Amino acid sequence: MKAASTAARPAATKQSLAPTQKNTLTDKPIKYQVGGKDVELSIALTQAYFCQQASPAEAFVFNSWCAHNGLDPWKREAYLVKYGNNPAQMLTAKDAFTKRAESNPRYQGQKAGVVVINREGKLENRVGELVLEGEELVGGWADVYVKDYVTPISAVVGFKERCQYRDGKPQAKWATSPGLMIRKCALVAALREAFPSDVGGMYVPDEMGFEEDDSAKAPIEPQGAVDVAYTDVNTGEVIEPDEEPNFFDEG
Repeated sequence: MKAASTAARPAATKQSLAPTQKNTLTDKPIKYQVGGKDVELSIALTQAYFCQQASPAEAFVFNSWCAHNGLDPWKREAYLVKYGNNPAQMLTAKDAFTKRAESNPRYQGQKAGVVVINREGKLENRVGELVLEGEELVGGWADVYVKDYVTPISAVVGFKERCQYRDGKPQAKWATSPGLMIRKCALVAALREAFPSDVGGMYVPDEMGFEEDDSAKAPIEPQGAVDVAYTDVNTGEVIEPDEEPNFFDEG
């Protein structure tokens, strides 16, 4: 049998990822409702009032995230914060967590407090945020009660892992109100576990190295943060941690 000729075959092509086309990012306002009230966001508004350091791409993603999750940054339910050249982070206010929980028909209440080593040297879970002189605050705890669950959804968090330090000392409210802060972190952790469809993937600023205030622009040195370089799949370029990739054509 005569072997088939390969002369007519098309030339082999090298397989690779298709090049990414640059997108033109337009500043079209996003309009949605929260609690029956109209909310409008745009890239320009977000950069002007919520995070001046954010790139247009980061502002666009934040606006879309707020609309998708029904959060109103004008009411301080959500924050966009940026620390140096690190990517901006989208964070949620603690009150937004509790509002979401209360609106869920399966929510049956909650309890939260502090974990201390008392004067007798024993570990004690205490409701509230009171820490007496001579006691050591070591953590926070929370129970969230869910309908049809035999036991509550519980969370216990360590103070040293959540506290924000500078020069080895607690900073801002972690120094003045440590019980309040660690109780808050425990409560939102339990709410995330109990209602993942409502608040899953959301974090309060205090968990991520920022202090929740009127502007959320007071970053504190994050503990245990790791900067990782990665490779752009389209260009093969190695992006270092202090470089911010340009996802959109801003020109």
